[in-house]
Amino acid sequence: MNVYTWEMKRNIKTTIVWMVALVLVQLMYISVYPSMVKDTELLTRMMKLMPKAFLRIFGLEDLDFSNILNYQASISSIYVTLVGSIFAVLLTCKVLAKEESEKTAEFLLSKPVKRSNVLLQKISSTLTLILTFDLVICVSSLLMVEFFKQGAVDYTRFWLFWLSQILLHLTVANLVFTIIVLVKRQDSTTSFSIGMTFVLYILAMASKLTEKLELLKYLTPFYYSEGIRIVKYGRMEPVFLVIYFFLNLAVVLSSLFFYSKKDIYL
Repeated sequence: MNVYTWEMKRNIKTTIVWMVALVLVQLMYISVYPSMVKDTELLTRMMKLMPKAFLRIFGLEDLDFSNILNYQASISSIYVTLVGSIFAVLLTCKVLAKEESEKTAEFLLSKPVKRSNVLLQKISSTLTLILTFDLVICVSSLLMVEFFKQGAVDYTRFWLFWLSQILLHLTVANLVFTIIVLVKRQDSTTSFSIGMTFVLYILAMASKLTEKLELLKYLTPFYYSEGIRIVKYGRMEPVFLVIYFFLNLAVVLSSLFFYSKKDIYL
């Protein structure tokens, strides 16, 4: 039984709808850039009037908006970073949690296929759809940058930004897989996973408020993949890449281990 193909067919339409929506939102925001960049002095003065804490939370301190990548990263902190993560959460819940709520788990797991094989195919299909989602948004973003840019563009920073977003979305999906596997009943899995995503996002912002809260940045992948910081300094800290690797390895192995022993409630 090819679970991977089945999940791809079942979820590709939803993925396309999300992709189209985000491409349109991206186009809406970036289309105003040429007119905005003509008066960067006014924008700079407006930024200085905002509370310093607000600027620090969103990484807008001393940000040069005449650079299109800085502008793109600042608006992407919502529609790519957060909304993309919500897409990863909803997709993951649909792929695994709804097997119980839709009463299809019993049929699926009664087949002569190991549970670990079923879960691996579900994880693979989810990661494929997320990669497709991110790659389409990335390519559309590249085309828009090329069309609307007002000067030279550092493409190394562009690709680093998108690498960070892909890693974030894949990690969020893997974390949700683990949550679904560990929870007995799936009734509130989606709301709990979305809540977890917002908490991690808020922790990333809180870690920038004061030095006392700085250690919070190690607890949330939203800080590891903070687009504005990555574009501004042109690098992803190696420590965060190491954490990403071991975190994803740990949650995938945990999901496989606990799913093979889980009691399925119908």
